Amino acid sequence: MIKKIISIKNTGKFRSFTSKGEMQFNKMNIVYSENGKGKTTLSNILRSLHEQNSELVIGRRTLGAAEEQSIDILVDSTKHQFKNGKWLSKPEFDIEIFDSLFVSENVYSKFVEHDQKKQLYLFTVGKTGVEKANKLDQIDIEIKKANQNKKELETVIKAGVEGVLSIEDFIGLPNKDNLEYEIEEFQRLLNAHSKEAELKGKPLLSEASLPPFDKMKFEGNLTGHSFNDVLDKAEEVTKDHIKHRLDQHGEQWLEYGVRKITDETCPFCQQNITNVDVVQAFRSFFSDEYKKTIQLIEKLWITFNEKFNTDTLFKFQTDVHKNSELVLFWKQYISSLIANDINLDEINDVWKQFVTQIQELLEAKKRSPFEIVPLSDDANQRIDGYLRVLSIITEYNRSVIELNKIIDARRASINQTGFQNLTVSLQRLKNTKLRYEINKVQAIEEYMKLLSTIQTMNSDKNKIRDELKEYTEEVFNKYENRINYHLSQCGASFKVADFKSSFLGGKPSSNFALTINNVAVQLGTEKTPQTAASFRNTLSEGDKSSLAFAFFLAKLETDQDIDKKIIVFDDPITSLDKHRKNYTADQVIGYTSRARQVIVLTHDEFFAKMLWDKYTDKRTSLSQLCIKREGTSDSAIDSWNIEEATRSGYFQCYFTLAEFLKGTTSDLRSVATSIRPLIEGNLRVRFPNDFQSSEWLGDFIGKVRNATTAPLVLMKSVHTELENINDYSKRYHHDQNPFAHTELINETELESFVRRTLDFISGVNNVQIV
Repeated sequence: MIKKIISIKNTGKFRSFTSKGEMQFNKMNIVYSENGKGKTTLSNILRSLHEQNSELVIGRRTLGAAEEQSIDILVDSTKHQFKNGKWLSKPEFDIEIFDSLFVSENVYSKFVEHDQKKQLYLFTVGKTGVEKANKLDQIDIEIKKANQNKKELETVIKAGVEGVLSIEDFIGLPNKDNLEYEIEEFQRLLNAHSKEAELKGKPLLSEASLPPFDKMKFEGNLTGHSFNDVLDKAEEVTKDHIKHRLDQHGEQWLEYGVRKITDETCPFCQQNITNVDVVQAFRSFFSDEYKKTIQLIEKLWITFNEKFNTDTLFKFQTDVHKNSELVLFWKQYISSLIANDINLDEINDVWKQFVTQIQELLEAKKRSPFEIVPLSDDANQRIDGYLRVLSIITEYNRSVIELNKIIDARRASINQTGFQNLTVSLQRLKNTKLRYEINKVQAIEEYMKLLSTIQTMNSDKNKIRDELKEYTEEVFNKYENRINYHLSQCGASFKVADFKSSFLGGKPSSNFALTINNVAVQLGTEKTPQTAASFRNTLSEGDKSSLAFAFFLAKLETDQDIDKKIIVFDDPITSLDKHRKNYTADQVIGYTSRARQVIVLTHDEFFAKMLWDKYTDKRTSLSQLCIKREGTSDSAIDSWNIEEATRSGYFQCYFTLAEFLKGTTSDLRSVATSIRPLIEGNLRVRFPNDFQSSEWLGDFIGKVRNATTAPLVLMKSVHTELENINDYSKRYHHDQNPFAHTELINETELESFVRRTLDFISGVNNVQIV
């Protein structure tokens, strides 16, 4: 049992807490704390101690603290310490904690996720189930480790294996005699076939070509553009005229004039121009036929140079060279192969002479487009030479076609299947040799033992899984019944259904559904649309809190070792109404007689009072503690008086005055401000019809002053006393005195008015109200 929190240093709000006096924990403990004072920090410290999870403490290190964290907790007669970032020892008993962390890890956060279902499974099945689940996990870990070893051994065993061969087939290869001889024989046969395989991939010969040339058409282009009405010197005459007689716009002006000639009359001067040579030259130069002739000659020039460039000749030569190399290769395998040789040097010379000649002829035509450019004997000779080359190339290509037919026939005769079979057979022989090398034999023996071990572990795993499944079905049925019992007692309008286990992903987990108005509602996930009914949109926050608490209670009820455990309830009433708070209090009190120790952390004074009222053995086994502010921003654990803290305002004021007279309080301003509320509370009870809750003491005194009938007329005898007390108390209330907080207090005067106030409410100087 936790006896005492001795000290907490630099953790959360507990910067430098050290326990004072004999303040100790008991069988039942109620710890009150306002929010933000350190309640959750204390809960995390206890969880960290139980789980030996130092991160829960380290994560709550006091911000800005330079010193190390340290915690000392007295458990029975043993002090457990947190130092240097870890717990130095662990208690021999378990602690069950219901807090926000329990809820988020085991039941829900925003949704009920798979990780929460796994945790839910573990605390549902209890110690026996957890042991079985842990055993299952351990076997899983061992199987994974064994399978990893298996993979590594497979890599070792298959290292050096040729071709595609499974590990099982490799291990199953039978040993053979004369293995070395067979490998050498098959290698020789394969070498012989390897050249055959090379032939399959060798390309055929390519046809070579040079551009064709139409001598007749070309000659027609050189001589077919002279005509009687076109002057051969049209361009020369026109341009000379523009140069010597006109300006830079002369050509446009002349062209304009020529377009205006409709007969043999000048469009400018109306003179006859029939035999005017210069005008005829103008008309020829600007005619459409003239332009077309010029364009045609230019096109001839461009087209010829595009076709008969050096790249064309180079490609031709390359194709012929490649064919020569291929013929040399194929002659090794086709003795009857006869190539039709071609003289590239001769063709090259003919090409150059031909191209040069044609370019010269075209240039002459460009210079005199309307003159006949005749073919000279040299030109005819060079053109005919090129035409003979084209005939030679045609014969060469016919030879290429015939050679390719012979080569195709040879390639078709190659037996590729035989080559593949030889390759596979040789690989099998080499793999057999590898299989029986000493290092492989040893690795395979280890591998076969490992396979047997994995098979045994898988069998054990299936057996434990079946046992666990049978066990969990029984436990889950009871668990579901107990959850629904608690939900019913809380007045919840829903229940859980179909509580079952799953081994999805290899790890056991729990799953359940909700039933609302006899309609099944699935838990859903983050991806479940808002329009679909699910956990997140069908339960209120109070319902979710009740569900989480019901899960926790069901866990405790199925725990056979509950008497050995400490139970911590950290704010178990979040979002609960009065009825559910009362039920929660009953359940907490119930475990004070079943568990080793119960600790309740709460921010609700009246829930603490509810527990205090319900707990019978208050004197000997109940500790009332609180976490209070110490200094500016630190916290400390101290003793607490639930009765005092939860008194009504009336009683708080009464005891403040009474304790002042006893000398147990020195807060004079608190005493002074308690006088008027005490009298007002007394009078409201005695005169409920005449003194409303919205009225002050001064209002009541005014009613007594003006009263003519009972019962207020009977109070006239104490009217003056009431006025005197009220006048005194006004000084210390801001509604009457804006400087009340600085008003000086005379202790002797205060004592007098305190006695007069207590005398008044005790009946002294009071009237009998009939």
